[in-house]
Amino acid sequence: MYSDHQWLWQHSDWPVFVYDHASIAASIASAKHGQGVLLGKASAIGLEGLQSNVVDALTREAVTTSTIEGETLNPQSVRSSIAKRLGLDVHGAAAADQHIEGLVDVLQDASTRLDEPLTLARLCAWHGALFPTGYSGMQKIKVAALRSSAMQIVSGPVGKNKIHFQAPPAQSLAESTQGFVDWFNASHPKTGTTPLDGIVRASISHLWFETLHPFDDGNGRIGRAILQLAIGQDMGASGRIISLSRQLERQRKNYYQQLEQAQSATSMDITPWLIWMIGQIGQACDFAALSVDISLERIRFLAKISQVTLNPRQRKSLTKLLEAGPVGFDGAMTTRKHASLCKTSKPSAARDLIEMASAGVVLSVGAGRSTRYYLAIEGWGELPNAEKTV
Repeated sequence: MYSDHQWLWQHSDWPVFVYDHASIAASIASAKHGQGVLLGKASAIGLEGLQSNVVDALTREAVTTSTIEGETLNPQSVRSSIAKRLGLDVHGAAAADQHIEGLVDVLQDASTRLDEPLTLARLCAWHGALFPTGYSGMQKIKVAALRSSAMQIVSGPVGKNKIHFQAPPAQSLAESTQGFVDWFNASHPKTGTTPLDGIVRASISHLWFETLHPFDDGNGRIGRAILQLAIGQDMGASGRIISLSRQLERQRKNYYQQLEQAQSATSMDITPWLIWMIGQIGQACDFAALSVDISLERIRFLAKISQVTLNPRQRKSLTKLLEAGPVGFDGAMTTRKHASLCKTSKPSAARDLIEMASAGVVLSVGAGRSTRYYLAIEGWGELPNAEKTV
């Protein structure tokens, strides 16, 4: 089944992208403002203090980049794999399977080896890490190598298929993928021979790679890893606390529509794609800045309760509440949950939480069996102020 549609890569001037600088100026300014706010907040904490943000962001990135492809990962297994790489305590954590380990390897490589050039070998290594068994589901695929057959993205029943995209022929992939890699390195915003604005470069790089679709499978995840690499090269280490896949997953339907429209455009003008993608980068920066605010609240809170003596059980639940963030641990901490978490009796669990509330570590809401506990941080737990009692 073939389409006579003019795909982006079929234009005679492919891959020379054009866009209206004036039309994207406002989007760039907004995204750069978000970057600046994030960088300012990140510098106030320092990289050591941002470690929890890095774990959170990489966990979100791994989980949501897989969700976009229809795959569900266990967030705790992902977090354990990331924490292990960062040298954090993972005692008692569930072991991650080889597919999770491979994906985390790719994201870790993309977010930390910012000074290393992108190469075809590096892309193939990422692909090999994503498919350690040589299979995608039940189908055997070429691993760590460019595809050797045609590639179409279709939907609908047999005989009534809709072609959403048709990728370039396999015969041209080696040359065209190398061309993409050469452009990516040359356009590095800080060290490239022909530097390009970092946000524009990231947006173009994702569209370009997804249009090539050079592998049998995994192109979306690798394309989003390239996005992370490009943002990291633009922002430095602070780029590690941004999760672009989280933002794209929230806009999943629109994301696919924007890609499809850009890849089937009647010219090489990608202005609409850039406006949309730059906006997503800006929103991802805004969310990352909020996560830094949460880290600052944690730091201030821990300083405030530093003189409070807690037993090991209480510290364990405190850690869980801090990890859960403003939404609260599984909704809220309760006597039953604390008892289960710490493997203690309900009377002991009740005393632990009452003591923590008396010391100002947690806030209690409700009474009797309905009592719920949240960290004593303003705005955490999504509770009306009138309900909060110590």
